[in-house]
Amino acid sequence: MTIATRLADADAWLLDRVFQPLSDRLDGSPSAFDVGLSLQLGAVVLELASDAALYGAGMLSLAYGVYCGFSAACGMWFYVYVGRLRTMVAPGRLNPLRPMFQVLRLLGLGFAAWSVFSSATSDAAAALAYGLTAVSNLAFVAGMYLVSCRRPPPGERRRAWAGFRREAPGLG
Repeated sequence: MTIATRLADADAWLLDRVFQPLSDRLDGSPSAFDVGLSLQLGAVVLELASDAALYGAGMLSLAYGVYCGFSAACGMWFYVYVGRLRTMVAPGRLNPLRPMFQVLRLLGLGFAAWSVFSSATSDAAAALAYGLTAVSNLAFVAGMYLVSCRRPPPGERRRAWAGFRREAPGLG
């Protein structure tokens, strides 16, 4: 078993065992796709807040500022791009974004793990900025996973909820 196969299996496990059940529990308004898009937009806003914190601490050079601006512009472009792909995701069918975004999800997981590590080991002056970057990367990855989930048809969603209902004793 190669490392690529293990990474693909880990990605499929996260998608099927963590994010798909979460997506199934959402009652359609907002959908998992909408929540995923909101998380991606929130990731861009948090990245800009992180850049503002670095600027306020005097740790943002001109070159890094240009890089951060380019990164935020790419994040906004990706948010608009994914929003336009909404028509590809039909209820009850396989989500075509699942295989399309597999590499992006795995790269995002790596960047999120690195940013969590760097925020945990940063000095006090940059802790806020690196912490915001870590939350931003985690929100981006969670958004990517939610956008990649399959949309169940409305009847299937109701059946999934019916299994979780519990009647209180004596109220039946």
